[in-house]
Amino acid sequence: MELLDLVRGGRRAADTVVKDFFRSRHYLGASDRRFIADRLFDVLRHMQLLTCWSEDTLQRIAPGYSAKSLPSIMLLAAREVRLSGEKARDRVPDFGGEWRVEVPEVECSVFLEGIMTADIPPAVKTDDCMSMSVRHSIPQFVVRDWIDRFGRDEAEQLCAAANGKPPVCIRVNTLKCSVAECREGLEREGIATEPTLLSPVGFTIPRRVSIQGLTTFRQGWFEIQDEGSQLVSMLMEVSPGMSVVDACAGGGGKSLHLASMMDNTGQIRAVDIDGRKLDNFLQRCRRAGVTIATVEVAGSPSTGIAADALLVDAPCSGTGTLRRNPGMKLYLSESLSTSCAHTQRCLLEKNAALVKPGGRIVYATCTLLRSENQDVVENFLSLHPDFGVRDAGEILKKQGVRWAGTPPYLELLPHKTDTDGFFAAVLVRSETSVNHQASGSTRS
Repeated sequence: MELLDLVRGGRRAADTVVKDFFRSRHYLGASDRRFIADRLFDVLRHMQLLTCWSEDTLQRIAPGYSAKSLPSIMLLAAREVRLSGEKARDRVPDFGGEWRVEVPEVECSVFLEGIMTADIPPAVKTDDCMSMSVRHSIPQFVVRDWIDRFGRDEAEQLCAAANGKPPVCIRVNTLKCSVAECREGLEREGIATEPTLLSPVGFTIPRRVSIQGLTTFRQGWFEIQDEGSQLVSMLMEVSPGMSVVDACAGGGGKSLHLASMMDNTGQIRAVDIDGRKLDNFLQRCRRAGVTIATVEVAGSPSTGIAADALLVDAPCSGTGTLRRNPGMKLYLSESLSTSCAHTQRCLLEKNAALVKPGGRIVYATCTLLRSENQDVVENFLSLHPDFGVRDAGEILKKQGVRWAGTPPYLELLPHKTDTDGFFAAVLVRSETSVNHQASGSTRS
């Protein structure tokens, strides 16, 4: 309850709050932490539905009750009884004492019994968008976009997948070992793996393990990276000796992948607005054996760059990663998405001049909203006739990836690929284009 209060009361990422919470409470053992974290993320995953059920119950048993927001203990209790299948009377002793302090106006046993028969209001049930939004606890503006683009049935499947639990996915660092060697090393540590469906260098781990404690991880044999993210890196089609810019590097997962595909030969310039993330990236480079990457805080001069390939993994609303980051639902909004789209257009415009004639931009997001994906790309192309789109599917096919998507973009949908949701476009500059950055001029 205390942890849920902290997450609901701020704008920090839920996983960051959880780490800080446990770091300051050493008395909690591994099983306690797992128990607490599981329930926290379950409540976050189903927050809208639990709220709906709780409000319906309160209207029936305590019509005079009012609160600015529902107490966390109420949402936790609703989760325990309704989602876990526990009998209401069996859970009263667990909640009763704290309940009398937090919600003295409502009888705990009566609320728990009421939750068992709580329902979604009829007016919500009859509206496809509203119903889907509540049942899967996904904001209405996101559901509306998916229904408009994919149709009702597929949007339903996508919502269910976006609200599910993701697998643990890793990428083999081929600078240190082969795919087979990594799998054998993990087996020696008692970790079973399954090859990913699409990425040739990925594995899924079927059970939760302490990754950081594994010898193979400490030796840099693999990185935690979603399979979809691995495919985005492959669209860069890098090779040894290339000059590459990762314009929004963040923690640097894709830069590390690019370095392995380049056999640690060439140059990767990792850029981000947050210097702390870049410090962490350098630590990851040391573990992975990557020596060709340099870091640069966004805003510092970027002169003399004529990149063969530029990755713009743009900040976005993150709707493709809701299953991995359900806490995002607390602040995900249409205005946030609009702001992200503006930032994305600016980033593409600002960085386009860094690409030499014949080079490429891979524009990528981990969201599944048209306004942040196709619309951004189409706007860029309308302003830059010297760039054209290449078919992402054909690029992946040449690398042995059989992805059945809709050309020319890469759009990974969790219910079809069991990856996080990703979008990517490959934008290639014509050979005859004038490189404004190299010639010293600037684009207005």
